[in-house]
Amino acid sequence: MDGLYTRISKSTKHVVYQYMKDNDISLLNYSFNYFFHHCIQKYQIQVLSHHFSNHKIEGLTVVDELGTSFSYERDNPKVKQNFTLCHELGHFILKHDGNYFAESIDNQENLLEREANVFSAVVLMPDIVLLSKIYYSCDTFYQVQNSLEVSKQALFFRLLDLLREYYPDKDSEIKQVVETYIEGKNASIFRLFHDIREQIIEEFHQFQPSLINQVKQRVSKVGFVTSLEYPDLLNQDIWKEINEQCINLKTWLIYNKGKSIAYVWDKEKFSDKEARKKAELQLLLM
Repeated sequence: MDGLYTRISKSTKHVVYQYMKDNDISLLNYSFNYFFHHCIQKYQIQVLSHHFSNHKIEGLTVVDELGTSFSYERDNPKVKQNFTLCHELGHFILKHDGNYFAESIDNQENLLEREANVFSAVVLMPDIVLLSKIYYSCDTFYQVQNSLEVSKQALFFRLLDLLREYYPDKDSEIKQVVETYIEGKNASIFRLFHDIREQIIEEFHQFQPSLINQVKQRVSKVGFVTSLEYPDLLNQDIWKEINEQCINLKTWLIYNKGKSIAYVWDKEKFSDKEARKKAELQLLLM
């Protein structure tokens, strides 16, 4: 397995898994679309379609004074468009140096193009999602392909790459296993996933929702949290981020006899006065 695959796969999972944890994304109903649209909105990227009669250019990324835009060949099948869009996002997220990237038949071997392809494959088909569908849900090759909106070729190569990473010395066996899985027999791919499932799950669980997402989820349930539950709330730099991300949340700090408590509340559930009273009570009990 070349180092490029391992390196890019790892950094892609880093952003995708963090996003999945922050947003509590279901493994069995995963779609690349959630992550893709989150990035498009966050970074204000324009997405357009284009058409070249010879289909020479599958995708384009242009970075100029107006910002970043991606475009894709509108005559391509949906699954190809999905791959192209995630490929273009790869150039952006992996911070590739340049103002113009064209994905074409001619430059597939280019280093940055290869990196963007790995990024795209992992966003469309994360390890943890493939494990859930193939091993735990016993989905067929075609069920996985359809639910993840990818081409047969893309899923075929993704499974080869993923399994080779865990079984570097079983190249020909892996190819055979994936081919029999396409034919509808999943016993052998099941065995391979069985032996690596703990590693895949452990890698996914290294990621935890960010503090802001934990606070948001908790406040949406109970309306109020304090730094007793989340000590990092005493760091006032975090307040600004909370207030920017959640217009309905307010943050404050009270201090008494050398003790302080920071608190966050939903202003639609508690008035400032009520929230302060709740915080004072917790301060008394400290």
